[in-house]
Amino acid sequence: MKKIIAANWKMNHDFDETDIWLDSFFQNYTANYDKLQNVEMVLCPPSILLDYIDSELMEDGMGFFEELIKKEGRKAEDFSAEEITEIVVGSRPIKLGAQDCHFEESGSFTGDISAKMLSKVGCQYVISGHFERRTNHFESNEMVAKKALSAVNAKLIPIICVGESKEIRDANKHLEFVYKQVMQSVPKEAKFEKMVIAYEPIWSIGTGITPTSAQIAEIANLMKKIFAEKFSSRADEYFMLYGGSVAAKNSKEILAIAGIGGLLIGKASLDASEFINICLSL
Repeated sequence: MKKIIAANWKMNHDFDETDIWLDSFFQNYTANYDKLQNVEMVLCPPSILLDYIDSELMEDGMGFFEELIKKEGRKAEDFSAEEITEIVVGSRPIKLGAQDCHFEESGSFTGDISAKMLSKVGCQYVISGHFERRTNHFESNEMVAKKALSAVNAKLIPIICVGESKEIRDANKHLEFVYKQVMQSVPKEAKFEKMVIAYEPIWSIGTGITPTSAQIAEIANLMKKIFAEKFSSRADEYFMLYGGSVAAKNSKEILAIAGIGGLLIGKASLDASEFINICLSL
């Protein structure tokens, strides 16, 4: 099973910076192609960049398709439009994801974007309930669950974020808190292709402070128990990602922890070389 390494750019990078990132990414990806086949990479940029990046990835995918038909001695007209799309999208070295979505398909929600809209611009993933959304936009567990359900209905894979504050950790109530977050943030009526839960301790995000391996393993064991006892029939695959001050210098140690199915990376993902180096630490 491939591990998932997701880049969350947050509110960073313009179009020129995106071009630089993509150029560096493709160069590093090509140079390390064989070593990167055991990881599913996901890029979650600001929403205004989604369609542009989708077009860039589509162009790269068309190049792959042209090489494929040349190698097989076939012509483009031998393929249906659906087959070409499947080949082109399937060949992408990195999947496209969004940082948030609304729970409704459409309506009077100024500034919001629906999961259905995101699927139309090439997204396959969407983050739901990142602590910055929970804090700055007052999103409750119930709201996160509604957004995750909307994502699943639009055939997107939600990355549902949970994590405790320093105060809750210091009070030794983190297991109870994270358990409640997971149980209330995962929509009860959804059947997942991939159930992805990202554990991001709030006290670690952007601080440079990384939990110990034992602290991460404790949450991984909790997730394993939740998946087995509560969600065993709800998903085809289960993943727990870790996020919080992840960099190439500590990613190998974190990914080696039993039960860790990947990483959700913030600041370190803004540099394509650093992002690839983290992926290579598997």
